[in-house]
Amino acid sequence: MKYNKNEWFVNHARNYITIVLVALIGNINADNIAYVSKTGPSAAGAGKEWPNNRFVVNGDCITDKLTGLMWVKNGSLLGDGTWGDSATSGTAQYKVAQMNTNPSATGYRLCGYSDWRLPAQTELLSLFNFAATNGNQADWLNSAGFSGVNPSNYWSSTPGGNGAWYVSFEKGNTSSLPSNDGSIAYIWAVRGGK
Repeated sequence: MKYNKNEWFVNHARNYITIVLVALIGNINADNIAYVSKTGPSAAGAGKEWPNNRFVVNGDCITDKLTGLMWVKNGSLLGDGTWGDSATSGTAQYKVAQMNTNPSATGYRLCGYSDWRLPAQTELLSLFNFAATNGNQADWLNSAGFSGVNPSNYWSSTPGGNGAWYVSFEKGNTSSLPSNDGSIAYIWAVRGGK
């Protein structure tokens, strides 16, 4: 049986996201889709109640008490870049790797840590509040303790299509961008989890 692993169940009333596996059997219609909930590390915060004071600011970093992940407080600290590898200047992977290894790099050993990485698609989506005004996740996150979160696309580490998945912090959608066409998205580092 084949599964499409990119489907989501969103419970607006309880403010949580759950990843589901959708069984693909011939034509897709209501009679042949089976939903099976999935939890675990790949679904950061899935099915959990939101804690009071969800985000804890600690200098230039923020810890999400829902998922346990630590985020760079400034969502645009690393700017934007293309998709590629950690050896190619200007790519998302390069900028995050430099945070961990290069003393002259932006964000070097931020908050005393050297294990920063690109977040998975599910980790970026775990930041969402689908009750946010007009669905604008950037405005909501900036009002919740973050800064510099842009209503734009952010790279994830999740492979997709001929490139990688991005997540939009304007309207909350996600899709993949090809790695070889020079597509640009913002870069936001995270640590912990996995």
